[in-house]
Amino acid sequence: MTDHIKNKQLLSKFLHSMAEADSSAIPEVVSTYCHEDCVWKIFHPYDDFEDTASAIAQFWRPLKAAFPDYEQRLAYVLGGEYEGRELVSSWGHVMGSFEDFWIGIPPSHGLCFLRFGFNAVIRDGKLAKAYILLDIIDLMRQVGLYPLRKMPGTAEQWPFPPCDTQATVNGCDLERGKKVMQIVYEMQMGLPSADEIKGKSEAESRHSPHWHENMNWYGPAGIGSSRRLRGFRDYHGGLFLTAFADRTGFPRDPDGPEDAPGHYIQVGDGNFAVTAGWPSLHATHTGGQWLGLPPSGREIDMRVADWYRIDENDKIIDNWVMIDIPHMLCQMGLDILDDMQFFVDPTIPRWPR
Repeated sequence: MTDHIKNKQLLSKFLHSMAEADSSAIPEVVSTYCHEDCVWKIFHPYDDFEDTASAIAQFWRPLKAAFPDYEQRLAYVLGGEYEGRELVSSWGHVMGSFEDFWIGIPPSHGLCFLRFGFNAVIRDGKLAKAYILLDIIDLMRQVGLYPLRKMPGTAEQWPFPPCDTQATVNGCDLERGKKVMQIVYEMQMGLPSADEIKGKSEAESRHSPHWHENMNWYGPAGIGSSRRLRGFRDYHGGLFLTAFADRTGFPRDPDGPEDAPGHYIQVGDGNFAVTAGWPSLHATHTGGQWLGLPPSGREIDMRVADWYRIDENDKIIDNWVMIDIPHMLCQMGLDILDDMQFFVDPTIPRWPR
């Protein structure tokens, strides 16, 4: 049987070693924990790197330069298998003094938190593919450059799970995880359509029973976080379905290509589960309200990762959600990072010369 505990420890050691290394030591850390041909998929504006050298030069070193003293805080680490692959997953914060420009965002020279998700394929005891999920808009908010309307949910930092929920690198409970994954699957299959939201009763009968009455939905910046089903519907669900009424998931062939659309990870471990796709969903932006933007009429793909925690009564009580919103906005015709540069430096001419 695969030693999932060792895989979880591998991910934890890699991320903490990267935080502790100075810039010159990053290649050694990467070579210790990653295959030379490791593939890196990172939220916008990075996208795909097919080799570690590019990932080091364009992502890891600039991140270290911007946060020279950063610390990697992990909320939990999950391990398991999906479609015959060994997988690990974590979510947490890169936290430290923001001291230099990063992807055009100016430094605050104070403590900042970068939400940081990490899903990975393990092969022969090393990372073979890494998915890095970032909440860039939340960092923009922290330095005073939030680019969208006031978010409907709260902008406060996401809490980690309670200390007694056993989400550590020193254990792995696939039996309990299988139960959690089944609950999550049933909930996801019961997600309502836009028409059902209008009727409400049928939507509640298939989707709502899986949620704790005081459930927490932690959304990325732009959407924000909410509590209880009413908060979820009012601050995210209803607005999202109004904007993307035809949203649908990608069917996944278990024997198909690893990089096909749809979920590349579905793992349950203890009281937690994770699902994610690159992309997960496809939709047409035909309605207003979402992020305050008018409908663009464009077709978009969505890179999404969800982490779930259930309680002792098998109810989903926490759902942390990473969405590559900057990537979605680019598909809708709005490049927030390009737009930001003119506010950071008003001397840059907007009109080509």
